[in-house]
Amino acid sequence: MPDMIVNGELILSGSVLEDEYASWMRDEDVFFCPAMVRRALTDLGEGRVTVRLNSMGGHVNAGEQIRAMLAGHPGGVRIVVEGIAASAASLILMAGAERVMSAGSHIMIHDPSGLIWGNEDDARRHADQLAVTANTYAAVYAAASGKTPEEVRALMRAETWYGPEAAVAEGFADSIAGNEDGFGVSPAIGAQMPQAATLAAAQAHYMDARDRLKARLRHRQSPQAARPAPTPAAVSGQFAMESSMPQEPTQTAAQTPVIETPSPVPAVAPAPAEMAASRDSILAAERARARAIRDMAAPFVASGRLQQTDVDQLVDEGVSAEMAGSRLMATMAAAEPVGRSASPRATIIRDEGETRVQAMIGALSGETEGAASQYRGMRIRHLAMELAGPQRGYSDTDAIRRGMMATTIMGGAHGVSDFSYITTAVMNRRLQDAYRRRAATWTLVTGDPLTATDFRELHSVRFGGDFSLKPVKENGEYQSAVLADEAEGLKVERRGRTITLTFEAVVNDDMGAFNRIPTEFAIAARTMESSMVWSLMRQNAVLKSDGKAIFHSDHGNLASANAAISAASVAVGRKAMWEQRAFGSGSADDFLQIEPDRLLVPPALELVAMQFAATTTPATDGTVNPFKSSLTPAVIPNLGAAAGGSDTAWYLISSDLPPIAHAYLEGYAAPTVQTIEGMNPDAVVMNARHIFGAAAVEYRGAFKNNGA
Repeated sequence: MPDMIVNGELILSGSVLEDEYASWMRDEDVFFCPAMVRRALTDLGEGRVTVRLNSMGGHVNAGEQIRAMLAGHPGGVRIVVEGIAASAASLILMAGAERVMSAGSHIMIHDPSGLIWGNEDDARRHADQLAVTANTYAAVYAAASGKTPEEVRALMRAETWYGPEAAVAEGFADSIAGNEDGFGVSPAIGAQMPQAATLAAAQAHYMDARDRLKARLRHRQSPQAARPAPTPAAVSGQFAMESSMPQEPTQTAAQTPVIETPSPVPAVAPAPAEMAASRDSILAAERARARAIRDMAAPFVASGRLQQTDVDQLVDEGVSAEMAGSRLMATMAAAEPVGRSASPRATIIRDEGETRVQAMIGALSGETEGAASQYRGMRIRHLAMELAGPQRGYSDTDAIRRGMMATTIMGGAHGVSDFSYITTAVMNRRLQDAYRRRAATWTLVTGDPLTATDFRELHSVRFGGDFSLKPVKENGEYQSAVLADEAEGLKVERRGRTITLTFEAVVNDDMGAFNRIPTEFAIAARTMESSMVWSLMRQNAVLKSDGKAIFHSDHGNLASANAAISAASVAVGRKAMWEQRAFGSGSADDFLQIEPDRLLVPPALELVAMQFAATTTPATDGTVNPFKSSLTPAVIPNLGAAAGGSDTAWYLISSDLPPIAHAYLEGYAAPTVQTIEGMNPDAVVMNARHIFGAAAVEYRGAFKNNGA
């Protein structure tokens, strides 16, 4: 049986078989089945799993069973296509929370097919069954790609092949290896994708193998395999075929279809010798490539000039040995310090064009020193004319238009013009600066941010239990403490707007765009965050774990009598918070000892809150306010009546146990700008986006009084 787990990753390579066929396979056969995948997922645990997929397909029911298992895995799966995901394997790919294509990989989707033994009515019935199966799986592809089932069905009928870039563009994959930010394909990566001839060759190989298998199934003789073939009863999940036993078949069977692939079909005959030879040659070539890369790198890994992870990455990416050598040399050169040494060392000097681009970005961002000094005072109009080059002619507008399209510095390496690349970078820098300058008041009720790896629900978990120390029994036995937990759901969501820097704005030298647009979007991003967080407090959001609002009498954090802010009413809230117990505790003495340190009020209560916290000298001991120095007041307009809240309600919050959790998508802890149309002489079109989420997760560190 093949090894399914390598370096903590699930390897799905070879034919997709149903469980009952696996026992008939030979040791040298490469395959996987649902039972093997289920065991491997159990061994890997409930965390996020990386799946490496390379399969020409196989049995459609087995493929769907594996897809369902992967899609339902608690931590989600990241599926990397290394080679091909064809037929049933492309169905498996749709389970990925993240679907990644290697640089030379392919996807193929087509209608299911199968063989039948029976009369005219049997053939019609099985044809109808095939149509139902095809429509069912078209719906799966449609849900994953964003297409309609009808569009996908048309692609399936045509037997459609995709290279990496096309797979991402059509929604069947999310990214190409090396560009996995989840928001499309970098044209620089796309430029390295296989040419049409590569795709055609893969398609031709597949179809040739399929035709040979069809011919073998039609004209085969009695099998010569040493091991016995399965009986007709064991051929469930396939159309009934001519029995592999000597006797004539005695009945027909209505079975479910098989997606036809050139992989071996155990119920019929072993794989053709030509297919085995082709597979063996491919595997031998792949092993030789990996061995050449590892042998080449071994001396440098031993000397510490390369990390093993650098080598493994090149092997995983599928690059040739020649390209791997160049990249390894570049990696070592980049790590070398500048200066003399006892032995010759290579040092990569920054490209002059890149230096020039960064200088322009710095100048337009307001920098006046270093490389940016040579472009001090540059404006947006000047940028376009500078990029047009020395032969820009006498027409400024023509020069600006040519400058907006020029790729002379970067050579179009990013798939956009130099002008688009520079202006987008400036927008990004200005946007993030403006975002950081604006304070986020909602942090008063949130803790440290969570990091989401995708757009699925995160779980913010509260742990607790009865941890009180119990008497040790006479035999020395200690009583066990039981850990309990509750989980709250939290999802991040993507929001954004399109920014257009028009040709007219460039001609008019509208430098204000670099300040106005990023500032406005930074304000919008902070407003979005505030709206998400404060609406949870204002609307008294319901906790997922117990179905009750954050502030609820059952939670012991909602005042039973409405009262204005005073020493007495604050004391009532503090008492309730002091008496909160650990979740799951069975001890009467297991208090969390929560002390509030923040007083949140709407604008209508600002004066009262400030007077409450102001330092004064009381006339008598009975008028002392002992909580003045322990509470910091904060005015939150999002909590007031103008925002749909209350002008009388006030809140006590503990910074040690905040009621709200928030999260950013991994790598996107601030709003960003990305060029989406960068070769248009009339405009640069950018998407500004922010990915953020918030949810109510904890009630014990907060108290509410509806006020009087």
